[in-house]
Amino acid sequence: MAQSKPTPEPVVVPEALKPLVEALAKLQPAERDLVVRAAESSRRYKAVSWELLEAARGVVSFGGDAVEDCRALYDG
Repeated sequence: MAQSKPTPEPVVVPEALKPLVEALAKLQPAERDLVVRAAESSRRYKAVSWELLEAARGVVSFGGDAVEDCRALYDG
């Protein structure tokens, strides 16, 4: 006896995103993939200057000893 495929549950999308979902649904798969990749690449971190990194050095101190912490974790 053949089993029927389960019906996928509907995806709940906030009202504000529905126009975007509808626009994406009209695209060809390759175009949709391009849009998704472009959106993901726009979330990458921005480069900062060396001066900014140097100025931020030492602003936060967490303390501790990473080597000792690892030993305590793995040696019990």
